[in-house]
Amino acid sequence: MDEKKEPVKQPTKKIKLNCAKCGKKLEEKDALIHKNLDGKQEIICHDCFKEATGVDYKTFLYRREAAKQTLFATLFCIGATIYAFVEEGWEYGVAGIFITILIFLFSAKVK
Repeated sequence: MDEKKEPVKQPTKKIKLNCAKCGKKLEEKDALIHKNLDGKQEIICHDCFKEATGVDYKTFLYRREAAKQTLFATLFCIGATIYAFVEEGWEYGVAGIFITILIFLFSAKVK
């Protein structure tokens, strides 16, 4: 009887990085890549990101995702407006422009 031996998994090494601003040790998953004023890339921590931008990283990600969704919704409405204008007439085109502006204003509202 041949018994198959499974290879022993070696523990993966956690890469430790240092924050370029405060020197704090970071794991690879917590490190952020930041481009400074000179154009060089630095590795910074979440606290230094908040200090540099004035907003914490989770809020930054939330706002970036909201901006993407706003862009998609606005482009979709513009496309629907152009279609309505061509197929149905100028009245529907004007209504589509009005609705597009309303959707943009309400979806882009930052709390």
